[in-house]
Amino acid sequence: MIHLNLHEPIELLWFGEFISPDRGWKHLTRRLFEYELMAVTEGVLFIADEDREYEIGEGEYLIMSPTVFQHGTQECRCRFYWMHFRCPALPASLSLPAHAGFSDAGAVRTIADRLFRAEAAQPRSIHSRYLATELILELAAQADICVTRTPSPASLSERVKDFVFFHRFSDVKVHEIARELGYHEKYLSAVFHAQTGMTLKHYLTEQRLAEAKRLLLETEYTVAEVAYCLNFQTPHNFARFFKEGTGMTAGQFRTCSAPPHGMPET
Repeated sequence: MIHLNLHEPIELLWFGEFISPDRGWKHLTRRLFEYELMAVTEGVLFIADEDREYEIGEGEYLIMSPTVFQHGTQECRCRFYWMHFRCPALPASLSLPAHAGFSDAGAVRTIADRLFRAEAAQPRSIHSRYLATELILELAAQADICVTRTPSPASLSERVKDFVFFHRFSDVKVHEIARELGYHEKYLSAVFHAQTGMTLKHYLTEQRLAEAKRLLLETEYTVAEVAYCLNFQTPHNFARFFKEGTGMTAGQFRTCSAPPHGMPET
């Protein structure tokens, strides 16, 4: 078991994704001065420390503690996220297996993508540190349920809704959601329809319309500015989308929905 003190975010040192060459690659030999997380998304990683050898398969992670002899044990082809970090071990607020499976690769990938963006904007910022800590917490949660390889339909539908909310300013497509969450597009759509009673495509339209209405009522943006906020290619495309969805123009909606002059909003 690994015991970490997460009363504050971990100290992130480096984060990245490694894709091995087609042949002949073996993990280098070195002294490891900090913790290293390796979460394998493709293939198998063969690695060891001075105490034991590890075979980390697809859908598994390893957190290696500081060691004087980290080394690869054989050539391998694999793809994995790696993260070097420091964190006090005591007083521990989280304990998780050093080597375990993770049940939802899509959730891991989503956090990793956000961490990549945060690191590109400002390396080792407080934002990056919290995202790195979130990645550890996500793996710990998944290690507890790794025997259940597939999330329940209800929890999967909620994850879809969360994804749509966080991408509400983008023209996100069903196939993009499926790819990011790690599911087949038809399966994800069927689960969402069974849970909510509406198609995923219709839900995307409704959420985009809801955000458009909010911007029209709560901001002083022009219709064109609202269109660009929602990543429509042109104001004309937005106008047609809004008219088809509501039966009125954006200007008419703003006028009809605004409180009477002199009356306070409730």
